[in-house]
Amino acid sequence: MSLPTIDAYPDTYQFRFCPLDGTPLERMPRHGQERLGCPSCGWVFYPNPNIAATVVVEYQGGIVLLKRNIPPDRGIWHLPIGHAEFGEDPADTAIREVQEETGLDVTDLRFLEYEHSPGYGDPRMFYIVFCFAARAVSGTLGGDATEVSAARVVPLEEVPELKWSSQRKALAAYCRQQGTADRGQGIEDRG
Repeated sequence: MSLPTIDAYPDTYQFRFCPLDGTPLERMPRHGQERLGCPSCGWVFYPNPNIAATVVVEYQGGIVLLKRNIPPDRGIWHLPIGHAEFGEDPADTAIREVQEETGLDVTDLRFLEYEHSPGYGDPRMFYIVFCFAARAVSGTLGGDATEVSAARVVPLEEVPELKWSSQRKALAAYCRQQGTADRGQGIEDRG
């Protein structure tokens, strides 16, 4: 497997100076790959994927869906999802993101699946998305209006096809776990 080259890095990874001493970075071979490194202090940049968590939330006999209010993909319906904070366990990310985006507190968090894939906003940026299921136990369905313009509960058999492959994968794993067929709703496991 070949890794992306420096020229293929997303804009957010196009560093020019060492973060430790400010020396201009140079291209240098490290571990069989050309990397950006500091000729002064020896610091080497190893780009990492973004880590995120998505959750199939069981609530009032259905699954919670949110209408996205921020780019990319403003206006699509999706499962709760968000980035892990530095040092945060993906399971804790899942619980926090559900609370922030839906206003609900969850329990019985269960790992379903994970996905490694390019991002939609910039396909040069890679993500690892941990997929979970959980049951809402308290709170009021609402959430952060900055990120979410609407929230609704949909019976599992009426969940529309979800745009993001990590969410389709999460829902397919959830259906397998529940012993439910994929119902031809576009819910499929593409991994």
